[in-house]
Formats: sequence, structure tokens, C-alpha cells
Amino acid sequence: MKIYSVEPEGNQMADLEPARYFNLAIQQIQEAEEWLRTSEEACQALLVHLDVFVYLSKKYPEMANRRVAKLNRSQIKGTFYDWFERCGKKIPAKFRDGIKESADALFYELEKI
Repeated sequence: MKIYSVEPEGNQMADLEPARYFNLAIQQIQEAEEWLRTSEEACQALLVHLDVFVYLSKKYPEMANRRVAKLNRSQIKGTFYDWFERCGKKIPAKFRDGIKESADALFYELEKI
């Protein structure tokens, strides 16, 4: 086994481990997006999975750049906003604008990857 840096992933055994987390985030994003297509509920898990993906992408930008191709970002964004349009009035008013702003920020960050 080869060690090539002091970083946590700086050895041959660990260098691809972050990809497992990206793969899990992608799977969760896809499942959450599929659920949102027909959901009539005011709750959703998509944004938290996007947040994790964006967070990981800041630590591992090259890997994120390779993995993001697995996500249809425009479809995911469209599905979220369709859901928001359909269910937004069910979200308490004091949180509604903040959730939309949070989504806007996450989709902006996701587009930059």
C-alpha cells in the first residue's frame, strides 16, 4: 500500500472512499426526487440530500465534478419547484419563503459543480 499525503484520504486504501458517500448521496437524491414527483405532502427530504452533496463537493471538488454527471440537475430542480408549487401552501407560512430561498441557494451551488 502506498501513502502519498497526510490527508485522511491520502493513501491507496482510502483515496476512493469519498466516492461511496457521493454514490449514496446521489442515490438518496434520486429517490427523494422520484418521491416528490407525485407527493402531496408538505415535507420533503430532497434538500438535505442536496445539501450533503454540495457539502462533500467543497471538500472533494474533483470527485464531485466526476460524480455530478449522474444527476439530472435540471430535472431535479424542476421536480422540486413543481412540488413546491403543488404543496407550498401546506408549508407553514413562516417557513415557506425560507425553504424556497434555501432551495434556490442549493440549486445555485449544485449548478456550480
